[in-house]
Amino acid sequence: MPKSVNTSTSGRGLSQRGQRGRKSSHPYISEDPSTANVDRGHQSSQALPLLPVKTEVPSSQPQSTCLLCHQEMKMAQGVNDARHHYGLCFYNEGAFHKLYPPVDLVDGRVVDEVGKKYSCQHTETCTKRKMGYRELCMHMATTHMVVGTLMAMDDRVGMDSVLASLYPGVEYKGGKTEVRVKVEKSGNHKTADSTPLRRKRGPASRVKVEPRPVSSPRIYSVSVPVRSTREDEDVDDPGAVSPPHNSKPPKVEPKAEDSPPLPTPRIDRVHNCLVCGGQGKANKEGRNLNMGDGMQDLKYHYAVCYYNEGAFMDLVDPGQENKTIGGEALELFGLRFKYKCPFVTCSRNTGRGAGKMMGYKEYSIHCGVAHHLLEKVMARDKREGLDEVRAAIILDRKREGISWEEMPEVQVEEVQTCLLCNGETKEGKNLSFAGEKLLQLRYHYASCYYESGVYLAKYPPGEQNMDQEGQPRDVLGRDIKYSCEVTGCTIKRKMGYKEFCIHMSNEHRGLLDILREDGRPGLSNIADRLEEED
Repeated sequence: MPKSVNTSTSGRGLSQRGQRGRKSSHPYISEDPSTANVDRGHQSSQALPLLPVKTEVPSSQPQSTCLLCHQEMKMAQGVNDARHHYGLCFYNEGAFHKLYPPVDLVDGRVVDEVGKKYSCQHTETCTKRKMGYRELCMHMATTHMVVGTLMAMDDRVGMDSVLASLYPGVEYKGGKTEVRVKVEKSGNHKTADSTPLRRKRGPASRVKVEPRPVSSPRIYSVSVPVRSTREDEDVDDPGAVSPPHNSKPPKVEPKAEDSPPLPTPRIDRVHNCLVCGGQGKANKEGRNLNMGDGMQDLKYHYAVCYYNEGAFMDLVDPGQENKTIGGEALELFGLRFKYKCPFVTCSRNTGRGAGKMMGYKEYSIHCGVAHHLLEKVMARDKREGLDEVRAAIILDRKREGISWEEMPEVQVEEVQTCLLCNGETKEGKNLSFAGEKLLQLRYHYASCYYESGVYLAKYPPGEQNMDQEGQPRDVLGRDIKYSCEVTGCTIKRKMGYKEFCIHMSNEHRGLLDILREDGRPGLSNIADRLEEED
């Protein structure tokens, strides 16, 4: 800092009347050597000349030229401005990447600096809000003194003196910050050579601290406590800022699988599908795909195109029963085989869509879009320009904080439409032999057979409940009721004739006999499957 010169010091001029303290009315003049030895008692009425006084003020400010960018720093707020400036310079050099690894580092540059995916590692004492990567680094640099850690690791000439001027009283050793605190016994009070913590004025700062006696003078190495918020600290007080604490990494979403470097995507780029080209009426959805706001539509279209090319065949297992000798899926649209998403937390397994089953084609496209198999397919495709599309898809996934996962074991079940009613009702569709759905299938076939009249011979209603045509008069059991007399049956209540027939067919194997006696194709196979499951 330049030395300050004070030229405003005024002297006392003596007039003929002996007045004291009056300023001279004429400019200062230098003293004439010829009059230097004149007796002071015979001085003229002219005021004595005064010499300018030069005073020096010791400088406590750091040098104003940055050692990193060699630019002049604005020092309106002293060391606080210098700390912030050095933090920005270290950020531009990428010095924070080792301390706080970004999740989307491409060719040494953070792709997304403003996405709020990070939070301060001091969760118990500092803010819990989400920050962008740049904001996180500057927060750690200034609020938690991490810029001092970077200076301590920097071996450029002069950096040690800058560190000492920006953080006086703080000693950096091996990346750790320690403060030497000297505690002396003085009555019931202790004194420390560290600068006391200062807070802004207000009721919150009026905290009474009870002194504790110290038995004998000691010197301790203690960690400086972390400040709660930036608003509470005095930016010009070195003792009011907490040192860095690098025991925990910043909170970020889990890292995805390792992949080769990808080009930086142009987020607002609009293009036509690189697989189908968007040509023809059938592929009109492949035109003007947007890698920004239209990411979901983009992924769905590419997944459909890749499915049509057979790219998912070796990634999405169709299951042993729905597979040809060559490994291809036999049935694609869910008429016979249905698939359940194997990811427990998938939206297909939660909320309103819980338990929704899919055909193989829909299942493959779903896994490509929702569970990121599209990235794996694109990694194998060498068509020009697809690397940028894949990079945009990966970046979108990382922004959502989702990691790539391997596909779990396939969950497939065989389904069918009722061969008797051909699915005229909702209950006659998607009948399955899997788990508890087997009971629904068996009950449905037992109910369908009632309308055909096959139960009249197998379970006759009796003369008192039969009309002249041989049909039961009371079907619902208003007047005539029936009870199951099979040994071991748990149903003890009385039933109407229709309910009794369905009960006997469903619960006591009557359905198996009826299915085998029916000559229509496929029904005997259902009887065999039911018998195997029992």
